[in-house]
Amino acid sequence: MNIKTITIALTVLVFAVLATVLMQKGSYVSQTQEYYEKSTGNTFKGASRIVEFVNTSIETNRTLWALTCDAAQNVKTAKQMAELESKYFPGNKGTTNTKEQYRLFKATEAYYIVSNYAKVETDKKTKVTTLAGLTSINVDALLGNVALKKAEEDAEEEGEEE
Repeated sequence: MNIKTITIALTVLVFAVLATVLMQKGSYVSQTQEYYEKSTGNTFKGASRIVEFVNTSIETNRTLWALTCDAAQNVKTAKQMAELESKYFPGNKGTTNTKEQYRLFKATEAYYIVSNYAKVETDKKTKVTTLAGLTSINVDALLGNVALKKAEEDAEEEGEEE
């Protein structure tokens, strides 16, 4: 074999190897871009859901504080409190416990208030029992001081002691 043939063969071989490397590089780049878009897309979606959850929690907490402040200034009876609750949170309803003289309103499981009343009144005509004389509004859950089950247990214990 002469040098000319070897040179031509080596040149063809070098171009073939170079073409293969460039083709593989293009494939790797597209695979890397696909993986990057998929993984960052999932991360972005997860982060967006977390931010949405936090924003919803902040909005719920803010609205519940507004309800609490409005109630402290304007509410005298449990019926008025129920009307105010439906104004701020149309989809949620509180529960009234006439025996223990409190009304529990849960905006969510984590955000709730307990309004305490001084007396129980019964309308003689309609026989409807209502709570009157708002004495306090427990906002421990809004401050992060107590869990709902603890508050319910405390309310049950106070009822047993009386």
